[in-house]
Amino acid sequence: MDHDHPSAPVSIPDQPAPTKLRYSSIDTLRGFALLGILVPNIWFFAWPMAAGTDPTSVMSDSPANTLAHDITSTLFLGKFMFLFALLFGSGVVMYARKFDQKTISKCAACAYDLTGLPDDATCPECNSSRRAFAKNTLVKGASLWHLRCLILLAFGLMHAYLFWYGDILTFYAVAGLTLLWWVRRLNPKLQLWGGLGLYFLGASLMVGFSLLGLWAYHAGHIGADELSADPAAEIAGYTGTFIDAFQVRFFTTISFQFMFVLFFTPALWGIMTAGMGLTRLGFLTGEQSVSFYLTLACVLIPAGLVTTIPAYLGIHAVVDELPGFVWQSLAQPVGVPLAFGYACLIIALSKLGAFKVLTVPLAAVGRMALTNYFSHTLLCTTFFYGYGLGYFAKIEYPQLWLVVLSIWAFNIIFSMLWLRFFRMGPFEWVWRCLTYRQLVPIR
Repeated sequence: MDHDHPSAPVSIPDQPAPTKLRYSSIDTLRGFALLGILVPNIWFFAWPMAAGTDPTSVMSDSPANTLAHDITSTLFLGKFMFLFALLFGSGVVMYARKFDQKTISKCAACAYDLTGLPDDATCPECNSSRRAFAKNTLVKGASLWHLRCLILLAFGLMHAYLFWYGDILTFYAVAGLTLLWWVRRLNPKLQLWGGLGLYFLGASLMVGFSLLGLWAYHAGHIGADELSADPAAEIAGYTGTFIDAFQVRFFTTISFQFMFVLFFTPALWGIMTAGMGLTRLGFLTGEQSVSFYLTLACVLIPAGLVTTIPAYLGIHAVVDELPGFVWQSLAQPVGVPLAFGYACLIIALSKLGAFKVLTVPLAAVGRMALTNYFSHTLLCTTFFYGYGLGYFAKIEYPQLWLVVLSIWAFNIIFSMLWLRFFRMGPFEWVWRCLTYRQLVPIR
């Protein structure tokens, strides 16, 4: 195909990658991770913070509550957060590709970013076949990436202080602003194994901090409320007005963010860097065979259960009081094989047409991950908090599973309907418009 080369210079692309460049395996896995994150998060939406570490202190010790807590603690806690962070690292690679190429291309008619599309592809915006080329510059890519992370940081802070203290976007933004852009072009195997090493180092810091807190509690230096929060104060705040909830949440959020930024940022750097390596090696993008992913899933899922369940039982056998406080930080590192096993299984299913009834809805959720993440908070706080329906600290299992299933159904139905008419979710669109400082096409 012959290209037109106008004499006027063409600027660096100021638009996101076209939808055609998306990998279905990554979208499907992101949707799976996003839905799975809600299962442990529902504790902290529906009950005081102590429900995550010592559920019997706020819930009844019914068999349903005990079983649900055990299932959530072993099969869900930490694993889906690990996958979500892994995919954030993958997103760095996807975002940077057009800036790391020697040249970039735009539609000569409407300036739509065509970088990465086949040479014979017409512009998805105006159907023109004429392209314009220009030299690329990494300075523009770095500035846009860091602006993108600053906007994500603003989203995260508003989310945390105005709605829910359990926000994770703040920490993702901090990781993105500090290290990720500058390690994206390292050798992918170094990214993978070095990232995992850094992750386990950071996770060890978190476990050590938990053990220190538990020692201080047993030594009488601090009380149980100082390890999490005062359940009575949380119930009073979250069953009251918006201002009541804000006052309780404000101090919880400050301490939560200080602890995580200080101790968990190295672990996030590690997970996300490993995600870059796995993307560049073709693992997360589904470039290996179905049998490769299924074989790994059959190995890693049982291995993950072997590392997770005995560790869970051992912590509860050794630690007499508040074993869940230690398990909150230990569940993820011991469950890394299980998380990777989940990823292998989902990627394999995304490559099999027979499972489209499952993978297509998950991919739709994944394409709107930011919108769906915020929807979890808006739906849960409206349902549980006092300025909504007021069910905070009133619903136990198995009814909580019904809440989770209802939100999953909403995410799937809303995402599939929305994407029939729009290219991206509403919050994704706002994020891109602010990043590129122009109205990005959404229809």
